[in-house]
Amino acid sequence: MIQGNKFRGLPMEDPLDHLDSFDRLCSLTKINGFKLRLFPFSLGDKAHHWEKTLTLDSINSWDDCKKAFLPKFFSNARTTRLRNEISGFTEKNNETFSEAWERFKSYTTQCPHHGFKKASLLSTLYRGALPLIRMLLDIASNGNLLNKDVAEGWELVENLAQSDGCYNEDYDRSVRGAGDTDDRQRKDIKALNEKLDKLLLAQ
Repeated sequence: MIQGNKFRGLPMEDPLDHLDSFDRLCSLTKINGFKLRLFPFSLGDKAHHWEKTLTLDSINSWDDCKKAFLPKFFSNARTTRLRNEISGFTEKNNETFSEAWERFKSYTTQCPHHGFKKASLLSTLYRGALPLIRMLLDIASNGNLLNKDVAEGWELVENLAQSDGCYNEDYDRSVRGAGDTDDRQRKDIKALNEKLDKLLLAQ
């Protein structure tokens, strides 16, 4: 099964898809070191020749293997594009924070070798969020989100995204202007308070 789906290092092949498929297949067994020993048999042609040039002591774990494999076969252009999407991330005016959070995660998932530390990613997401979202995160942090422990910060982000997703129906997807009614503003304030209450209760 593995040899029937070899990764050959061709331009049209996706190294991330190959790792994902290989990982799923190997999850059928729990034998220690199984993936690392089997991986060379999933490679062909150019990729197989690359694997043979590795020194014996350069790959000691599955993580080592992925860190060596992805930069070699993940195109520089694709890596650069995704790194730019991550570092320049901004929440759009017409999307909820839940949608923005999913988009941000998709960038990091598509480029697992992006090289950014978790603290840097948290800062990037926070600074790219809309002012209202930053305010909610700061309130939930009792100060400033970026002063929190990184793990706590990510938990607050996740809680707010889940809360925001529950109230999508109250989110006004049009750009607000002078014609907004008092009723609309009251609904926005109510939805905001509900999000904040849920976020604080989740801590």
